[in-house]
Order: sequence, then C-alpha cells, then structure tokens
Amino acid sequence: MQQQQQQQQPTSALYSMSMLDPAHRRDPVEKSEPFTKLRMFLDSASITNWELWMSTRLFYGITTNPAILEKDGQRCTLSNLQRLCHIGEELGVKEMQFQAWGDSAQSMVSVALDLFGMNPELVVVKLPCTLEGFQAAALLRESSVRITLTGIYTASQVLLAQSVGAEYAAPYLGRMNDAYGNNKGFKEVVEMQRILHAQKARTRLLVASVREPSAMASLAAEGCDTFTISPAVAGKLFAVSYTLDAVEAFEASARRMGAYDQDEGATTSTLFHRHGNNH
Repeated sequence: MQQQQQQQQPTSALYSMSMLDPAHRRDPVEKSEPFTKLRMFLDSASITNWELWMSTRLFYGITTNPAILEKDGQRCTLSNLQRLCHIGEELGVKEMQFQAWGDSAQSMVSVALDLFGMNPELVVVKLPCTLEGFQAAALLRESSVRITLTGIYTASQVLLAQSVGAEYAAPYLGRMNDAYGNNKGFKEVVEMQRILHAQKARTRLLVASVREPSAMASLAAEGCDTFTISPAVAGKLFAVSYTLDAVEAFEASARRMGAYDQDEGATTSTLFHRHGNNH
C-alpha cells in the first residue's frame, strides 16, 4: 500500500505543475476576442519594475516620456531606447510608448521615425498636444506611425487628437485636478470619454497621472478603459488591508488543519521536488 502511494505522488505532482506550462493549457476563447477591453500600462522606465509588474500579466504595455526616463536614471538617447525596447519585447510587452523630442514639427518627425523604426509592431510614438505636435502627427500618420497625443488638459483637445487619427489621447488626471480644483479634472476626463463615445472614435483615452486606484475604478464606471499608472499606484492595488487580513486568516486555518504537515501528505512543492528527483 505504501509503495502504491509513493508511485501515485509523482503523478499528482506532474499534473499540478503541468497546469503552469502554457503548452498544456487550453485557451477558452479565440485570441481575437479578449476577455476585456481594458488596457493598463505601466508608467515607468525602471527595468526592475518592468520585471516585477509584467510578470503579473496585468499590463498591456509600458509608457515613458523624457521626465520618466530622467526620474528612473535612463538616458534619453535612441541607442538606450532601442535597448529598452528590446528588453520590453523580451518581457512580453504588447506596446512600448516613447515620446519624440524636438523644437519643431520636422525635428519631432525625424525622431519619431527613428523611434517607430525600432519595432513598428511594438512602438507607439508620443507627441505633445501642441501645434507642432499636431503638424508632426499629420505627417507621421501618412507613414502609418501609431501616435499618442499627450499632455491633454481640455476636452476640446480630444477632438483634435481624434481628428488627426491618434491611436491614444492622454489626459493628466491628477495634474488636471491640481490645476482646476474641486475634482474638475475628473469631470473633464469623463467629458472626454463621452465625446469619443459619441463620435464612435477609434481613439482611446489613455488616462495618465492616476494617483489612486479608486480614481481609476470611478473612471472605469464612466466608460474609460485605458490607463497608465506608476509602480507605486500598482502596488496600492494589492495593498488592501482587509484582503490581506482575510488571506492571513485563511493561511492560519490551513496551517492549523494540517495543510503544511509533511507526515500526513506532501505539499505540491514537495511533490514536485520528489518528481524532479525521479528524473
């Protein structure tokens, strides 16, 4: 009987761990039909944070700008951005957003083409919501460069972003609230989303400068489905004290009821270890 149990344990371990192998999982829906229209981006140039948060598979992509590059100690050069693009691709990022720089439309176009050329399937080029930025966007759209218009503060600017064919329009929620007061930034972002919905626009509202998860949830209830958040805000999503207290109670009950007692039955990790030793 004991010999039979020992023979069964590796089978259990093999089944348990094989569930983690993508090759052994079935996709319940077609890849063209995602579970949700929600897209979350990580607003960071920290490779350490990329590695941490992309491992959750919660984030669609990564957004950066020169200020974020400076904050995270990354050089704002084409060679370094090429390196970051390669790292992002290896981590499974679906989109990398880099911002073009320049004091004229022509100079921004030149940088934007270099950025987009790093990986046309991955890179979206950010441009400022200025006259020169829109002039650059118009030229770049003729070359099928994907564009985000950034630094948006008013609903009327979203009309311009939609009109020029931008894939994303990025308002700064937190900064708008600071500038307007009385949560008027939130109301302005809701108005932007209503405009895009009413116009049946393909432009997505990419809400940036999100400081609290609750703001993201409230905007999602108003129809917003695309956000970029800092690693600090991402951490807050998992720092719900009541949830952590509940998990601690669950683990305590499991421990009291023998879940970790090796003499009554091996844990999955122990079974996996035994299975590995058999090879």
